[in-house]
Amino acid sequence: MDKYFASLDVAAFRMMHTIDSPKATKLFRHVLDVEHDAGPEADYIIRLWKKERKINPLPDDGSDNEQNRQLLDG
Repeated sequence: MDKYFASLDVAAFRMMHTIDSPKATKLFRHVLDVEHDAGPEADYIIRLWKKERKINPLPDDGSDNEQNRQLLDG
């Protein structure tokens, strides 16, 4: 996974979009496809990378609880 994460780190550093935008996700998928020939598993790799890097820590279900607020506040 380190090679995938390294590619995503470089892409995130160089891009002009916000990291959780749809355009950023499309770019991340493209990078994984070109550099590592990742197909359908790209979304899974991106989710793992975001979790590992603590990007967008709120759950997708829209729930808001104290633990998530503490993560955001640092």
